[in-house]
Amino acid sequence: MDDVHWAMKSGIKRVILGTAAVNNPQLMADAIAEYGSDSIVLAIDTDAEGEVQIHGWRAGSSVQASGLAIQMRQLGVTSAIHTSIHLDGSMTGIDLDASIELARISGLNIIVGGGIGSLEDVLECYNNDGINGVIIGKALYTGKVDLKHALRIARQKDSFENSVAEWKAEQKTTWAKFSYELVENNLNKHIPVDSPPLRILDAGGGNGLDSLALARMNHQLDIVDTSQKMLDDANANAALAGVSGRVRTHSIDILNVGKKFNKDEFDMILCHNVAQFFDDIEPLLDVLFRVLKPGGILSLIVPNQYSLSYQAAFLDEDLDEAYELLDQEQQYSPVFGVDMHEFRADELIIWLEQKNYRVEKHYGIRCMYNYWGTNEAKEDAEVYEKLKKLEFALTDREPYKHTARLFQLIISNKSRGQTR
Repeated sequence: MDDVHWAMKSGIKRVILGTAAVNNPQLMADAIAEYGSDSIVLAIDTDAEGEVQIHGWRAGSSVQASGLAIQMRQLGVTSAIHTSIHLDGSMTGIDLDASIELARISGLNIIVGGGIGSLEDVLECYNNDGINGVIIGKALYTGKVDLKHALRIARQKDSFENSVAEWKAEQKTTWAKFSYELVENNLNKHIPVDSPPLRILDAGGGNGLDSLALARMNHQLDIVDTSQKMLDDANANAALAGVSGRVRTHSIDILNVGKKFNKDEFDMILCHNVAQFFDDIEPLLDVLFRVLKPGGILSLIVPNQYSLSYQAAFLDEDLDEAYELLDQEQQYSPVFGVDMHEFRADELIIWLEQKNYRVEKHYGIRCMYNYWGTNEAKEDAEVYEKLKKLEFALTDREPYKHTARLFQLIISNKSRGQTR
């Protein structure tokens, strides 16, 4: 216990107990009683048969991981690091099933260690209840895993998983419904009426409300998202719409679609309200265009920086704020609790052309809606229809599309053939 006292008095936030917990369970109970379960973490180091290894992995304990986990939970432990020592340093993948089972039977929050070799391993951990984190070692310093990317996955995964209820509430608002109708109308302009069934990828598609209308038109839809909760909701929405047979969901990071799907696999890709959460959109576009067929199109929707000052001036009647927002390129997302980038269409179009992409069409989403009237007034059915008629007319008109709250770009690759 003296070692625990010394560590905590030195300013260390957490102490990990492994061999000591096996040999002296009362020490774990005493440490938690004095410093709390957030400060004391259990180490469960197991061999391939699930036996806990002690003394720096040099000796067996004759204790099974499941029994130790249950015992420690009863003593007040809430978190444990489960390391599969037979996989440690191998970078060949993790024994996730064993960690999930430990979490299930004990109720502990499990941090997974041993075998992490890719970002897919990191994401796989985050897609399971009871798994609270991962430990990356050799894969990090050999370059198999990019730390910045792994941290982005962790932060966004937590933000999006914890915000499902808020996002679903947002989707029920009048302005969200309005946006979905506008976007669907714009997309239909690029799909011939007599088109055969297309392969469509909704990248970062969440619960599918952006794309399920396309499945109802007999197209085959694949939805990719890091949030399993969102994808579960997408499957439920597909069932309600009667299109489950044409919808597949995939819980992977969007930057890994090139590993999941073949080159030139999709006729159309949707990337709606996703790019603003990336620090650099070039890798995102590169991987999406890799799986897009020659002649296919990418629909990109992002928030419009030019709209910020208009909203502050007209909606909030705050001229000082409108002035401050003139050059602000980031906004806080109250729904997801993270910062997001704001884009200017003219600048983005120039950048895309320089990268050898062709912008086929530029649409504004909610050119007038955000600046007119109150939310209550827009709930009126007659007003709603008038606004929709106006927005359908303004969506591709100069100069209105430049001040819409969002903008939609239909993009192709110059070097890969003509678009439909």
